[in-house]
Amino acid sequence: MAKISTYASATPTMSDYVVGTDVDASNETKSFLFSAITGLINAGTVPLTNTDPGIKGQIAVDSSYLYVCVATNTWKKVAIVNVV
Repeated sequence: MAKISTYASATPTMSDYVVGTDVDASNETKSFLFSAITGLINAGTVPLTNTDPGIKGQIAVDSSYLYVCVATNTWKKVAIVNVV
């Protein structure tokens, strides 16, 4: 296998694979489609309460806040301010 430094750089696409760990299969290493992972980012709507359904690592954003799911069904938010 070639060293990472010898791989050509490329712009990622939604059909590219990303290496990850599947926690539901005894931490088995797998390849995931990038398009599947993007579902964790703004997966539909932002949470209305800090106990709304969510998966640890999921991210959502609206015009005022960045929301991060820090544990199953546990959300925290950070205010987004204007850059001056």
